[in-house]
Amino acid sequence: MSVNISAPKETIPTFIQESWKRCHSKGLQPRIMDKENMLGEFELAEFQDQYAELLYYSSPILEDVYSSIHGMESILLLAAPEGYIIETVGDPSFIRHANNVALRKGANWLEESKGTNAIGTAIVEKKTVLIHGSQHFYQDNHFLTCTATPIYHPDGHLLGVLNLSSHQQDYHPFSISLVQRVADSIKQALLLAQTQKREKNLYFIYDQHPDPLFTINKEGNVTSLNIAASRAIGSLEQTTTGQPISSIISGLDTLALIKGLEQKVAIKNQKFTAQPLIKDTQHLSYVTLRLEKLKQIDEQTNRYHFSDIISNDSQMNQTISIAKRAAKLDISLLITGESGTGKELFAQSIHGVSLRRDKPFIAINCSAIPENLLESELFGYEKGAFTGANSSGHKGKFEAANGGTLFLDEIGDMPLTAQATLLRVLQERCVTRVGGNTSRPIDVRIIAATNKDLQKEIEAGQFRADLFFRLNGLTLKLPKLKNRTDLLMLAEHVLSYLPYRNESTELTEDAKTFIFEYEWPGNFRELQNVLGQAAFLANQNPITKALLVSLCPVSSPSRNVEETKEQEPTSMLDQEIQLIKKALERTNGNISNAAKQLKIGRNTLYRKMRTYKIMR
Repeated sequence: MSVNISAPKETIPTFIQESWKRCHSKGLQPRIMDKENMLGEFELAEFQDQYAELLYYSSPILEDVYSSIHGMESILLLAAPEGYIIETVGDPSFIRHANNVALRKGANWLEESKGTNAIGTAIVEKKTVLIHGSQHFYQDNHFLTCTATPIYHPDGHLLGVLNLSSHQQDYHPFSISLVQRVADSIKQALLLAQTQKREKNLYFIYDQHPDPLFTINKEGNVTSLNIAASRAIGSLEQTTTGQPISSIISGLDTLALIKGLEQKVAIKNQKFTAQPLIKDTQHLSYVTLRLEKLKQIDEQTNRYHFSDIISNDSQMNQTISIAKRAAKLDISLLITGESGTGKELFAQSIHGVSLRRDKPFIAINCSAIPENLLESELFGYEKGAFTGANSSGHKGKFEAANGGTLFLDEIGDMPLTAQATLLRVLQERCVTRVGGNTSRPIDVRIIAATNKDLQKEIEAGQFRADLFFRLNGLTLKLPKLKNRTDLLMLAEHVLSYLPYRNESTELTEDAKTFIFEYEWPGNFRELQNVLGQAAFLANQNPITKALLVSLCPVSSPSRNVEETKEQEPTSMLDQEIQLIKKALERTNGNISNAAKQLKIGRNTLYRKMRTYKIMR
């Protein structure tokens, strides 16, 4: 029996009456429900990656709850704020019934799509709702009883919606409290993770921020600054701390700054906005100031330059010299080297001195994008090219980089089908968007990078030889960190730019020996990370070998050993953890691709990551 919108108000909750009115105003018909508003496989994967953190912490909770109510014909659903279902856990027999009304992953359950329903109405009402039987707008959904509640981020924005559905005859009054308790558990897990992450990264975020940051006291004197600020003004923190900010940045009005007013300033012929970020409003004891570079039409889009490459190693210096000469030839370049050796640093530096330096520098990681989305990312797509496509179409990276440089990182991981299309584009100098017929001329310089041996990939049939020769106008080989003769100089350089260093932040002799002998499998990134943690944990004491060893992988190999072998896992559990970590490393943390490589489901991977405390 259908809900009568004009029925007495005491029999139908007011919010349901209002929902029905909204549905009628949008022209929805109770007998005709849209079951086709579905995400495609790859659009769904994009949504799941977008809300990966929510899925990571909620999936094990949903599975635990379902195991406790196992036997009930029901289903637990998690929907994104946009109304799309991104996770389901439930009884197989009920799932079959739910599929008949598109109550499954990828379906949109906003009110404008599925009428009055728990998910869509909870989003509108911003509270827990129960929609029972014929209270659903569409007759196809009258067999359901559904309870949903919004899940909010600690800062107040909507993260998603939790829903419990079952047959209407199986309704139980505990469903409302159950859904609310489960949602509270998810929020608590997210809040705890956020707090732990904030504490862990508190001392690193400031220094790693890409914009120049200064902290000044109420007298206007600098108390700290990050690496970007040091580079902007050309001075280290130890020579700047204690100095008036007005003497460092000419034309800056300190009084106006403390009052929270933005100002335009110039440093080394570059224009910035001096923007106060946070301050102690009670005592005005400090202000954190950000210098944001003003956007210009002809502004160079890369952040790194050859001056940012620190080297006193003959092999690296020779590579830098070759790169500077090659930069002005406008030929394709292939940069090889292990992860963390500075491939993108070189690519951006080359662009910065090339004939294209006033045009865009666009980078794309070929291993971080799902295979079937890579071509649309590179070449763009026309409107209606696939389900979920932007209604006006989308230009790809080639068009975005037109006139400038396109950096194809991890080119060795590009699928063969995409390689063929890329080769055609490079040969014809035209790009055709996915789903389109019009060729668009493009003028880009290609710089590709890989940590793989492409010759071996060609022999294995995983990389096209003709594409290799097209990309390889010149190869730049970056050395491993362990092979560089200036390792200790690099370590000292890293320490000199740490925001929490002091006169005691120095390396003991045995620490220097360890740095020289350790293999550094993560190269410069690992060196930065380990030294950053060590300087903080040393707590104003010298950094010792024991501290460095504690921050590096157990049984790390030594450069004194000619042939090294990876440590064998001590148990099946250790082996599984290693496999998961390696898959995540290979895919740059992409859950979908990692799960595919491991041949397990996304939900299973989320659960195992949480169980083993593996963060991507």
